[in-house]
Formats: sequence, C-alpha cells, structure tokens
Amino acid sequence: MFFLGFIFFKEKLNKRRIFSITLVILSILFLLIANIKSLPWVGIIVGFSWGFYNLVRKKINVDTDIGLLIESLFILPFAIIIFYFIVLNNFNDFSFSNINLMLIILLAGPMTVIPLFLYVRGVELSGLGPSGMIFYITPTLQFILGFFYYNEDFSLSKFVSFIFIWIAVIIYLKDLYETN
Repeated sequence: MFFLGFIFFKEKLNKRRIFSITLVILSILFLLIANIKSLPWVGIIVGFSWGFYNLVRKKINVDTDIGLLIESLFILPFAIIIFYFIVLNNFNDFSFSNINLMLIILLAGPMTVIPLFLYVRGVELSGLGPSGMIFYITPTLQFILGFFYYNEDFSLSKFVSFIFIWIAVIIYLKDLYETN
C-alpha cells in the first residue's frame, strides 16, 4: 500500500522508510523462495484488493460513515438473496430456542463494522504508507492464533521473515512518529 500512497498521493519516502520497505520486500521474497512449493495466492489477492480498496476510498474522499453506508447498500441485495436461501432451506438458527447463537449473530454486525470504521478513518487521517505497515498486525494475530491455538508448524524461514518484517514495521512507524 505504501507504493500506492507514493504514486497516487505523493507520500514522502526518506532513507529509513525506503530501507524498511526494502526489508519487507526482501523478507517476503525470502519466505516465498524458502517455501517455493506453494504460493500464497489468497494472501496476495487479499493484500492487493485491500490496498486498492483503500486507494479508492481515499481518492473518493467521502466521509467514513457515508462511505460505509454506501458500501453496505451495494452488498444489501446479495445479503437479501443469501438470507432468502437460508430461510428457504430451513437453516435459520435465529430463534429464541438458541439464545447464545442469536446473541452471537446479533453481535456479528457491530464486531465487523466498528473495526472497519476505525480502520478506514485511520487510513483517511494517516495515509496509505503507515496503514500498509499497520496492516501487518492482522497476519501477526493470525500467526499467534494458528501457532498457539491450532498448533500449526512454524518453520525457521517463517520465523526469520516474521522478525525482519516486524523490524521494518518498527523502523517505518518510528520514523513516521519522529518526523511528525
């Protein structure tokens, strides 16, 4: 995302930021070469789509709440169709017979919208470069969940890449803090 911010919004890159971006790219390339047997297509698609989503949101320059409302209205017809098929196939679990599931379903909306609202607002205020670096929090939390809860393997190459990426994130954000 920092490349999109640099190209479309003329976000400044100094030596420390270029070093941290280079460190991220090298650690990702190292991870890809070390695990050449599989290419993380889903991660690549998510990264690019999220970056271009943020670019479009920043280019349009609409208030965060209005933008999320418009995005939700685009999704509404698909949600109605999906809900229709859920009810038609008798998969509707939203009832008073299962109060716990009903409460979880009720909380799913706010648990999705509130973090998305705060993230989009943060991108509007900070820019694409810093938000691209902060975006590494999500894979880090996924790693922690996978390693400690699901007992997934954690190879030495992943560990080295993980450390270098977080060193780069710290350098970038420290430089951002010191220059502002």
